[in-house]
Amino acid sequence: LPLLQSVLDAVRVPVLAAGGIATARGLAAVLAAGAEGAWAGTAFMGCAETVLSGTAAARVLAAKETDTAYGRVFDVAQRLDWPPEYGGRALRNAFFDRWTGHEDELAADEEARARLEAARAEGDFDTAYIYAGEAVGMVREQRTAADVVAGFAEAAGLLRRFAPPGG
Repeated sequence: LPLLQSVLDAVRVPVLAAGGIATARGLAAVLAAGAEGAWAGTAFMGCAETVLSGTAAARVLAAKETDTAYGRVFDVAQRLDWPPEYGGRALRNAFFDRWTGHEDELAADEEARARLEAARAEGDFDTAYIYAGEAVGMVREQRTAADVVAGFAEAAGLLRRFAPPGG
């Protein structure tokens, strides 16, 4: 919420909040803070309609909030041309731990890059990445996307608690 508040103070355009929004409470919080809406990605990763493999989806459903890590390892290994100050959040794994702090070395290591690609093809998520936000810990069971959206709709009821009488 601190970044959202700063952005809302700095701009005069509609703002979508993102990050950590996986429930009606999260959506209500950002709407109450002044966002016009929210971008929720991780909340849908455990859905029946996900494009994730069964193995990856199972990892998402088993993950806790503390099972993610932020960094550049997977971007560097894929040769994604992101500015170095921007990383990505993914489920932490052995590959991430091995290369964190050694990104320059990783950029030159073709064997490591090949292992990552092979792991992706084989569904080996001790090496391959699953990008997910800290809200992953709130994705506890497989649901349909419609159920996730219906859950977000409950934010209206939470916000009504703060509406003036008759409003």
